[in-house]
Amino acid sequence: MDIRQDSSSLRIDLLLIVHSQDKQTGGDKSEEPVPPRQGGHRRKDQLVSAERSDYDAQWAPAGSVGTKSNLSDRPNDRSPPDKNVGTLPTHDPKIMHTDEECKENCNKQDKVQVPFSVKPAPRKPHTSGQIISSYESQESHVRLEIHPKTSKPQLLNRPTVTGAPLSTNNGNSWDPTPQPSAKDFYAYPWDKSNLKSLAMNLKNFEKLDAYSVKVGKPSTVEQLVSSLLKMARTDLEKVRAIWTWICHHIEYDLDGMEDKSKRSGDPNQTLLTGKGACEGYAGLFENMCSRAGIQCLKIGGYSKGFCYKTGHTFSEEPNHAWNAVYLNKRWHLVDTTWGAGFANSSTNSFKFRYNEFYFLTHPALFIAEHFPDNQNWQLLQVPLSMKQFEGNLCRNSNFYNAGLTTSYPETLMVETVNGKATFSIEGHSPALFSFTLNKTEKPGIMTLTKNGMQLDVYPTVTGRHKLELYTKPFNPGKESYDKVVEYILHCGSVDTGFRIPKELEPIVGPSWLTEIKGFLQNLCSNPIISTQDGCCSVGFTLVKKATVLATLHSDNIKPGDENRYVLQTLRGNRVEFKVHLPQKGFYALKIHSSCGPLTFECFCNYLVVCTNPEVAWPPFPRQLQNPVGPTALMEKRGLLQPSQRDPIIYTSSSHCSLSFTLKEDIKILTSLLFDETPLTDHGGKRLVIQAQKGNHVEIQIHLPQAGAYILQIFANSKTSPTSFEYVCNYLICCSNKEAESPEGLVTAQSTLNSANTVDKNGFMRPSQQGQVIESPDGRCSLSFSLDREESCLATLHCDDSKWNKQMERRYIMYTQKHRHVEFYIQLPKSGSYELRIYVDNRSQPGSYEFVSGYLITCNNPDVAWPPFPNKLQNPVGPTALSEKKGLLQPSHTNPIIDSTEGRCSFSFTLKKEMGIFARLQSDDVNLTEEAERRHVLQVQRQNKVEFQVQLPQCGMYVLKIYTESEQGSYKFACNYLINCTNTKVTWPLLPVELSNPVGPSSFSEKKGLVRPSVLEPVIYTDDGCCSVSFGLNDSIDVVATLHADDITSEEVRRRHVFQVIKDGYVEFLTRLPKAGTYVLKICTKTKSDPGNMYDYTCNYLLCCSNPNVRWPFFPMRYNAWDCTYELLEPLNGILPANSPVQFKIKARGLAAVLVKGLNLCPLTLNSDGCWEGTCNTQGCQDIHVMLTNNLNKNYALVLSYKVNNTDSQGS
Repeated sequence: MDIRQDSSSLRIDLLLIVHSQDKQTGGDKSEEPVPPRQGGHRRKDQLVSAERSDYDAQWAPAGSVGTKSNLSDRPNDRSPPDKNVGTLPTHDPKIMHTDEECKENCNKQDKVQVPFSVKPAPRKPHTSGQIISSYESQESHVRLEIHPKTSKPQLLNRPTVTGAPLSTNNGNSWDPTPQPSAKDFYAYPWDKSNLKSLAMNLKNFEKLDAYSVKVGKPSTVEQLVSSLLKMARTDLEKVRAIWTWICHHIEYDLDGMEDKSKRSGDPNQTLLTGKGACEGYAGLFENMCSRAGIQCLKIGGYSKGFCYKTGHTFSEEPNHAWNAVYLNKRWHLVDTTWGAGFANSSTNSFKFRYNEFYFLTHPALFIAEHFPDNQNWQLLQVPLSMKQFEGNLCRNSNFYNAGLTTSYPETLMVETVNGKATFSIEGHSPALFSFTLNKTEKPGIMTLTKNGMQLDVYPTVTGRHKLELYTKPFNPGKESYDKVVEYILHCGSVDTGFRIPKELEPIVGPSWLTEIKGFLQNLCSNPIISTQDGCCSVGFTLVKKATVLATLHSDNIKPGDENRYVLQTLRGNRVEFKVHLPQKGFYALKIHSSCGPLTFECFCNYLVVCTNPEVAWPPFPRQLQNPVGPTALMEKRGLLQPSQRDPIIYTSSSHCSLSFTLKEDIKILTSLLFDETPLTDHGGKRLVIQAQKGNHVEIQIHLPQAGAYILQIFANSKTSPTSFEYVCNYLICCSNKEAESPEGLVTAQSTLNSANTVDKNGFMRPSQQGQVIESPDGRCSLSFSLDREESCLATLHCDDSKWNKQMERRYIMYTQKHRHVEFYIQLPKSGSYELRIYVDNRSQPGSYEFVSGYLITCNNPDVAWPPFPNKLQNPVGPTALSEKKGLLQPSHTNPIIDSTEGRCSFSFTLKKEMGIFARLQSDDVNLTEEAERRHVLQVQRQNKVEFQVQLPQCGMYVLKIYTESEQGSYKFACNYLINCTNTKVTWPLLPVELSNPVGPSSFSEKKGLVRPSVLEPVIYTDDGCCSVSFGLNDSIDVVATLHADDITSEEVRRRHVFQVIKDGYVEFLTRLPKAGTYVLKICTKTKSDPGNMYDYTCNYLLCCSNPNVRWPFFPMRYNAWDCTYELLEPLNGILPANSPVQFKIKARGLAAVLVKGLNLCPLTLNSDGCWEGTCNTQGCQDIHVMLTNNLNKNYALVLSYKVNNTDSQGS
């Protein structure tokens, strides 16, 4: 019965249900729990019940007499709200009253006499909702519900006749809606059995999903449900179709997130707008399931979503809504809001990205991010409290989507122990991981395990830190990492005795990743190598042939010396690295493998730790080449069975020997280096003596003093017997301190000059002993060490009457660097020549004095070497002058570059930011000053400059490099000799509009173009299309044009490039009119500049060789066109005649958009923010697009198209 007070502020509904004791014990035992009713009052015949339902029992207060369901013992800390509000995901709460509020309302009314007492159910102070109390005495049960007058009574717990069917909105009927009972509950924590609460094969849904996604948006929910159910047979398939459609068509309403008044839970409104907050998602899902005959409820509560910050507590107001759906006689959970996509906090925008995880999610996983206001909807055997929910570790959907299963520690708050905290993750398959501490720091050591990782974090400061862990599958197609879990790390003390080198890569030590890359059987599996003597070794077995090198990094090692503390050996497919530390400390040992020409990537690194203060290993000699000792190359060249297999030969007696068995008739030469200087004689004695008997060769070495020496071994080339090529080298260490001092080292004296002239002028250790040089091929070289940097020159003399002063220098080229000078001589014909060497007079600079002379003889009548180019300046190649000019670390130290393809490139590291350019010159090819630059493409990024040269034909060329002086003028820095003998070489000139440097540079960054999408200067396109984008500074305007030598029209230059500005980026879409070479030139100006003059910023070289490319113009854009507008179609500026053409433009803030042909065709605005429509080109010469942002104002012309006029495109 109902009891109503005549007051305006209180209404009381009183239900009296009498059960007989017999019926309670022997009545209907059906498992179907009694459903809730959606509003209204029950009919009288529905008030009879044989037994209390499970849902009744869950609302009974703890300790009630006669309650038989195990749910009665569960504390009810939250009652289910009808509406929910909040951020993404969000929803509105229904206003309810607590026990105290209702009690206060009762005191204000005339008292109602009730002949029994009521014991209220205990609730948390902040919980709102209807008040339900129960009392049971002997054979009667009384239920009292108190509501505010303005609310609608919630009859969720009123019993109904068991088995009575309920009608749905579409006329179907089902059994009464069951409520969660013991059979619905799952164990917690997760048992790792399944991510879903219902076993299923997702492949079975592929056709249904594809169909559901393609179903369009009708005008009513009924029509939508009818369309979706055409392919759904089972209840599960119906739910799947509804879920899939909502997740792919409903966009999150970000405006509603900011303004509660704009939120709506009306499913029709959500369908109409295509947008909704979580209340709208959940309401639409519930309504569609209802119409499909599926029992579904909307659940309200709290979530760790868009605005949630790890470790924060929740306010009293629920902030999310989701759904429970009844399938296979059990309740299951879905969240369509989070299944649809996510919000981008930086751009305040929503992005569709389907997430399978939130469909029928296992409750033990769902609870990590969802806390229902009614704890029974946790569907857990042991429910969590709000405090547990707030303090639990949250593993998001990315965690499980990546195949991960566990993470350690399992608590959100982690304390460091002695300045260190350890974390680990395990999953079903190998994956890559990363981490950040406080967003930017990486003070940790991560190792990959078989299916996971382990991370040791060492915070550098005490206090509270946020640790974020990321992962991605080992898949070349996915570049970005997804955040999977966050920890709050409390550091009480910092481990000052432990330091991580800044060069150490995040992933340390060998793992399955190194094995996948072809490096097996690692010698050291521990990522941290501790050594007391400062020495250690690591090694790998190579699956396939690869170039491998290692470097050692720390603050104590100078740049350029990173490879001088690592000695590498290679035997068969086994590579090992021996490391010597210069002193105690923490080092990063990085091992690299070749991934392209002159390109290496680090595939493994170790942390090497030494605490011994007595460690002080010297670096290995600079000219020692890795690998050291016997190698596969040595065996390939025919040097077999070496007597010394160790890469280092130790001797205490100042002499040692080495022998080989020669595979065939080959000749070998040796060179002994000490202190980076070649040694051949010492006091008239040979330091290296080579003896050969049959196919056995023995090398005996006599060392003049203690120290480290390099023995280099060369073998003659099979193709050129007079040319010797490097084979291998050994490191020889002599500990005999009684050997002669370096002061006794002298060289043989030349007989062509007075005694001691060479040594007196600072020319030491000549490579040629003796004064006669025999050259069978008409070429030879001679080198010296200098006691200081000084200028020198050489001349070549001949008795031939035609020999003149100019010819004396044209057949000599020399290099000079690091107190080492080397002369290269090539003879014009056979005969005898005199080589004279001069040095700049120290007392009279500019006046050269004679140093030494050599006799060069050649008996080969076929010798006919041409002179070196007249434009070549000695010394050639990188020199002390080029270093002084700021050109460091040249990629080519050899002054001569031989190119068979007619193309070559080389680079320098710049000491500072400076102007630099290069020009190509030749004596044989007539090149204008403009052409000298148009054969060189220059790339300049950060502190590195690269020159790419292409030759017009075969021949000898000189590449001269100039640098900018402090006064702003350009001065000569160095030059190279480039030689090409391929007669088929015919590289064309680069476009006249191309400006060096090409591609993005520091100059373009200064102009406001940052984060370029294309870093390479040359863009090759097969279809004639390309796209380049930059991050754009808000204070600048930008424009791009396309140039070619045969494009002269300014309109043509502009209309083959279409510019779009979106989300802080500018994108240039380019379509080429035909195959060829083009220049994409980008210019900028500041928005504050009222003029229309743009300054050059950067350019790219575009190359297309496809003869079928024939792209028309883009449409003509006018000043009213805003670059933030996005033209989706048509992009071709020439439209087909007599045809309907679809127009689609994405733009905001417009009132109307018209397309004008013979008639005006208005475009309509769709839900995606696009203006769409069709215009027929019949009878038109031109098509114009006009728009306005105010219907009371005139339309502005923004785009213009030509109709079927292919001749207008030009080129």
